[in-house]
Amino acid sequence: MIVLIILPPGMQTVITESDADFIAQSAHILEETIQRCIAAKDRCVLGLSGGSTPRATYEQLGKSETIDWTKVFVFLADERYVHDLHEESNKSMVYETLLLHANIPEENMVFPDTSLQLDECLLQYEMELKKILQHGSPDILVLGMGEDGHIASLFPPVADEAFGNHLVIHTQTDTFAIRDRISITMQVLRQADACVFLLKGNKKKHVWEKMLASSEDEKRWPAKAVLKENTVVVGQW
Repeated sequence: MIVLIILPPGMQTVITESDADFIAQSAHILEETIQRCIAAKDRCVLGLSGGSTPRATYEQLGKSETIDWTKVFVFLADERYVHDLHEESNKSMVYETLLLHANIPEENMVFPDTSLQLDECLLQYEMELKKILQHGSPDILVLGMGEDGHIASLFPPVADEAFGNHLVIHTQTDTFAIRDRISITMQVLRQADACVFLLKGNKKKHVWEKMLASSEDEKRWPAKAVLKENTVVVGQW
């Protein structure tokens, strides 16, 4: 059976053949998108996902000398509920890569305070994220996709509360070592002006194509919330 996959109008796919090419292409795309955003709005609100795939891209991006980093605001699309020094902390990963090189002011960065009790952490992050987004929607989201189709720790079937009025929710998974997660909601995802997906490996290729071909909605495939004209997929497979 032949499955016809129809991409949203304007969505771009960039296929790379090596780790070096993947890093160079993804960092370049992000650099150009940030620069265009600053030129148009005099600021850029950048949402970052964690995991191993974007690590080298963030480090390369942080070395850019053409971005005015004082005009960039950063938040996390998701975080694991672990202390800052934990090896799976997304906050630590961002500090060890992007922020090791990029001179982004501390007041321009918003991260969940995982030293707090979970309910307090969610409340605090919601308040801080509202401040970041008070002048508009997220300009760019950097996202990955799990083999189950999850993005930003929104695991299918996505909980009903992810479609509510909050900006941040608590999610859980039994698939990975860190069960408790903090995630942005569908409201934030849908408002993003541009999204860059970073996907590596044939398993990610398969799940991405499966999602595009599926008639199921955002509850099964949360990435469908951000498939729009300004979506770029950088793949290595």
